[in-house]
Order: sequence, then C-alpha cells, then structure tokens
Amino acid sequence: MNRVKLLIGAAAMVAALGGVVASVAAETPRQDAMKELGKNMKAIKDLIGAGGPAGDAAAPAQKIAEIAAKIPSLFPEGSDAADDEAKATIWQNWDDFTAKAKALEDAATMLASAAGGGDIATVGAQFDKVGGTCGACHKEYREKKN
Repeated sequence: MNRVKLLIGAAAMVAALGGVVASVAAETPRQDAMKELGKNMKAIKDLIGAGGPAGDAAAPAQKIAEIAAKIPSLFPEGSDAADDEAKATIWQNWDDFTAKAKALEDAATMLASAAGGGDIATVGAQFDKVGGTCGACHKEYREKKN
C-alpha cells in the first residue's frame, strides 16, 4: 500500500513539475529579456538600498545595456498579437520606440560607468535616470495586464 501511495505521489509531482516547465517554456524571448532586465534593475536597487559597494552595480548595469540594445529585435513587425503587454502602438511609432530603447541602452551604459567611480550616490542618481527611461517606454508602449 505504501508503494502505491509513493507512486501516486511521484506521479503527481511529475505532473506538477511538467506544468511549471510548460509555463516557463511558453514565455517568449522578449518576455524572458524583460524579466532579465527587471532582475538586474532589482539587483542594483537592492545594492543602492544597502549602501553599496558601488562597483557591484557595473555588471547588472552592463547586462541592462546589452538587453536594451536587443529590444528592437525582440519586437519584430507582426508580433503585436503575442500574449504579452506590448501595445500595437509600438509598430505605429517604431522610430520613437527604438529611440526609447537606445535611451535605455545609453543610460545603462552610463550607470555601468558610474559604478566604476565607486560613489553609491552617483550610482543612485544614474539608476534613477535608467528607471526614467524604462518608465517612459512603459507609459507609451506597455499595457499592464493582471
């Protein structure tokens, strides 16, 4: 009887894990990139909140810049039907959208440079600029879903 319970429990766990793997696999490359961007933003925010060290912000800032450089390629024309938060206005205002992605890349590159200076206050000020570039794009081109 214990063996049957063990097998049923194992089958239930495999089914549950299969659902988790399927939901993770269902994410698009742009969703993955945006989650990675958010993860790096959080790492820097936490670092600033802890008071440093400022240099530790360089790697996540550089990762944000790398992702930002790829943003236009993550939104190919016709991908507005994807099940994510992208508004159709992205493709109607493509030049503005790509300019906002470039502004994020530039701000993140400056943040990585600021991190090399060793001053956490400077990192914090530049981090606010990076956040502003994210917000400017989200305000225009992201439809927040529940």
